[in-house]
Amino acid sequence: MAPHFDLPSFGVGILAQTALLLVGRAILSSLKTSARFRADNTPHPSGLKVVITGGTRGLGLALARQFLALGDDVVICSRHAEAVERTVSALRDAFPGAVVAGVACDVSVPEDVDRLGAEAQEILGGIDIWVANAALRGLARADLVHTSPGDIQAIVGANLTGSLLCARTALKIMSESGCKGKFFLMAGRGSRGDATPKNPVYGATKQALVQLSASLAASVQGSPVSVHLVSPGMVATDLLLPLADTAKSARLINILAEEPETVAGWLVPRLRGATGNGGYLQYLTIPGALFRFATAGRRRNRFVSESQSRVGAGFTRI
Repeated sequence: MAPHFDLPSFGVGILAQTALLLVGRAILSSLKTSARFRADNTPHPSGLKVVITGGTRGLGLALARQFLALGDDVVICSRHAEAVERTVSALRDAFPGAVVAGVACDVSVPEDVDRLGAEAQEILGGIDIWVANAALRGLARADLVHTSPGDIQAIVGANLTGSLLCARTALKIMSESGCKGKFFLMAGRGSRGDATPKNPVYGATKQALVQLSASLAASVQGSPVSVHLVSPGMVATDLLLPLADTAKSARLINILAEEPETVAGWLVPRLRGATGNGGYLQYLTIPGALFRFATAGRRRNRFVSESQSRVGAGFTRI
């Protein structure tokens, strides 16, 4: 009698093997990516001189607080002078005696960035770390046809032009001072070349930063200065949460996003201890994302309500 061949079971087995293979490849790829970024885990002395653009809210503010908590000196910037003054005052209250200052600066304006660099250098006495964190996503999710020319210019100005201008100023200051300065660019959705049809301008600027990071790292190779790319993952800020416009997107954000303070707490020690040049530091790795999906049940409604199901239903932070 011929052996029974169970086609459905065979198919399930093949699918399971394929899934395991893909997961294994993803983990290996993630490990290789992480290996590109090296950090010295030994304690570093306090008093590093740090500049953070977009430092009055969200991840930028959380980074500033974490650097200050470790005893570093920090200069933040924002386009809005009132926000800078308010944030600096709050940080000084939270960290008495700390060196913390702010500069009103639009990173898309060359003169503003030059002034930021000059004032930061004067206040801090040098610059050890510059985090180019300032970014714009746009006010609405839209394809390119429905994105206004003004939004295109603003997003490109903040994300790409701003990164170029900050890099130009930071690398000039660091190179002339001879310090082991570290410049960090911030990756985002689109950096890996994934499609961002509802925000193509943002995605294009973030993909461009990957190339920019590689070019800058090559340009400073052999010098004390280094350039690195940082992927903070999904951070629960006002840049991300408006994207929760459907039940599905709300669910994904609740599964994958983290509070700015959590991300900053993980990033800052690694930014301070970064060694080498041309590194890529990734907070949300593929294995980490797989774990989050595997434990998705306990992540429901963490940041936004998943109870509404229609587009534009007004998903808001819980």
